[in-house]
Amino acid sequence: MMMKTKLLPLVVACLAASPAFAADPMGNLFNDGTVNGQFQLFDFQRNFDGDSTDRRDTSFGGLFYLRSGEANGISFGSSFASANPIWDANDDGLYGLVGGGTPGSVVERTSVNRLQEYFVSGNWYDTKIVVGAQELRTPMMNPFPLRSIPFTYRGASIKNTSIENLGVSALYITDYMGWTNEEFASVADGIRGEFARKGVFIDVEDNPIYALGLDYNLPLESVKAKTSLWYYSMEDVYNQYHVKLDMSGEMGAANWYFIPSYLKQESTGLLDQSAAQFDTYQAGFHLGMKWNGFDATFKYVTTGDGDVVAPFGDEKVIIQQVVQSSRANEDGYGAQLAYNFSPDSALSGVSTYLNWASYEIDGDSSKDIDETDFSVVYDLAKYVDGLSVRARHAIVNYSTGDDLTDTRFYVYYKFAL
Repeated sequence: MMMKTKLLPLVVACLAASPAFAADPMGNLFNDGTVNGQFQLFDFQRNFDGDSTDRRDTSFGGLFYLRSGEANGISFGSSFASANPIWDANDDGLYGLVGGGTPGSVVERTSVNRLQEYFVSGNWYDTKIVVGAQELRTPMMNPFPLRSIPFTYRGASIKNTSIENLGVSALYITDYMGWTNEEFASVADGIRGEFARKGVFIDVEDNPIYALGLDYNLPLESVKAKTSLWYYSMEDVYNQYHVKLDMSGEMGAANWYFIPSYLKQESTGLLDQSAAQFDTYQAGFHLGMKWNGFDATFKYVTTGDGDVVAPFGDEKVIIQQVVQSSRANEDGYGAQLAYNFSPDSALSGVSTYLNWASYEIDGDSSKDIDETDFSVVYDLAKYVDGLSVRARHAIVNYSTGDDLTDTRFYVYYKFAL
């Protein structure tokens, strides 16, 4: 799996920008290197009340990260990802933890083993440059960690932190791998796939995605506040803006928080002239209170005249186990109650939540959806360092359609060498 030729000049530029490489010993690359990761065993199943094919996958694998030390600002990184079926689930359809076909199809499961990352990084003058295959963590392009293996991307990323409290980021992304891919595909393929799942088949120009992001911690004393503004552009495809404010403060013995966000999306150029053209937005907020181990949140979101287009991970206002706020002309209302047991209790290490939301399409009650989620996490580090387990269960009811339940079990073992 090789880096595209058009990225090689960026690698050369990184190396050329560095001072004399011998200023730091080459041994730093190895002596200060790290190896960490996690083994994971997952079992996901989805059962429908009607005629739809039930789904179930059980997988074992993990994520393994190798990072070198720095020699005069230069470092290297790679990671490996693996998801392997333990057994075929009789006549159940594929869930999507592993490969084999389209989720829901009754097929033989196949393993997914891939080089997740391979990059060179330069770190000079409060600026970090990463060129190659890398996981990203931005509002509308992120790991999308809903299955065994997260998304990864190929291109270049830059982040500068020379101004106090301000981070300035830029992206140039040409390719990505989804949950079960073993080879990179162009971001144009990701856009095509997003519309194909909705029954709209279009041609999309093979252009990269550019992004610019500003993350700023407001220097306030009475409250903690940070804001982010991101702009993404793909020529002849779409532009999008995402702005988010995260505020929190104390109220007696409690801690409050308020997190509003706004997303604007619009098709451009050739896509805007096709059947897939769109112009939409999503606005909403989280309002919550933390007290004595409890965390209560109210959520509200409204979406404009088009569906949200998000093939590469996102920060939609309401994200549940199965359903997310994404449909045109939709209003969503949600509430979540979480609790972390105290370290000196008999259930130390246990955290849990109940998460409910209702999604309504303006003027069409036949498309209403409600979902109720339950989650329990047990951190077993006091018995085995790095070991934790989790159970999740979702109940999804559709006004018209096939109601379903979705149950997921996770076992993690994290390690560092």
